[in-house]
Amino acid sequence: MKFTSCLVLIFFTMGFLIGQTTGKITGTIKDSETNEALIGVNVIVQGTYSGAATDVDGAYYILNIKPGTYTL
Repeated sequence: MKFTSCLVLIFFTMGFLIGQTTGKITGTIKDSETNEALIGVNVIVQGTYSGAATDVDGAYYILNIKPGTYTL
C-alpha cells in the first residue's frame, strides 16, 4: 500500500512539474548607426505585463514566459 501511494505521488508530482515549463526571451539592443549598446531601454512583451530593461551591455532577459510566439 505504501509503495502504491508513493508511486502515485511521484507520477502526480512529475506531471505538475512538466506542466509548469516556461522559457525566457533574451536579446541585445544596439544603435543601428554606431552599433553601441543602448542602456536602459524598456522591452515589453506585447499584450502582457512582462518586460525588462537593458543592462550596460544592452542585454535584456525576460523570464518565466510560456512557450509561444511573441511580439516585443
